[in-house]
Amino acid sequence: MKYLTYAFLLFIACQPLQKRELVGLWQLEKALMDKNPVADESTYLRIDANGSYAVSRTTGDMSGVYQLGETKIHFQGTDSKGWFNSDWKAMRVEDHLLLAGRDEINRRIELKFIQVDQIPSFGEFEERVIGKWEMFLVMKNGIPEKMTETIMTIDEQGNYTISDASGIMDQGKTAINTRHHKVIFERDETLWDVWFWEKELRLQNKEMGIQYHLRRVG
Repeated sequence: MKYLTYAFLLFIACQPLQKRELVGLWQLEKALMDKNPVADESTYLRIDANGSYAVSRTTGDMSGVYQLGETKIHFQGTDSKGWFNSDWKAMRVEDHLLLAGRDEINRRIELKFIQVDQIPSFGEFEERVIGKWEMFLVMKNGIPEKMTETIMTIDEQGNYTISDASGIMDQGKTAINTRHHKVIFERDETLWDVWFWEKELRLQNKEMGIQYHLRRVG
């Protein structure tokens, strides 16, 4: 199930939704907007058998009630983003929950969740960020540019080094905000959003219009 769009083709043969298939705790793995990846904070969706649901995000929690149709789930709550206050075409595929719908300005949104037992501790996020990463692509205002032999290392003490074939390009201290999934590079006081796209790491500074794509080395 590499792409959400492939899985959603199966909706044609989808059987009516059963509540037992949706009940549980789900972690958002992927979010696509008009087939383009969307940066999203850590999001967990709990669907209960009593007709209620709850969403846990780094930006805040919310709850509400839901109703099931033949192939749709309708969330009713106070969600500023709108994702969890609207109708979704829903499908359970093994241990994944797939939702497809439209936002308030008619963009197609596709969400892929995986079922989990519990919300992991904040420390696990920091553990995933620490390590050696290859910076292989940079997006500047949406325009991709390949990077070669560029390595970023973050150690357990928060020290970071960025180097390429010519040597060290930048180094200093970082502060990892595990609750809000952000990294502050203290030398120039820049704040970056951090999230994982499958096995890759993303760093994004919205004010600068820059997004780095990284993959783990070793």
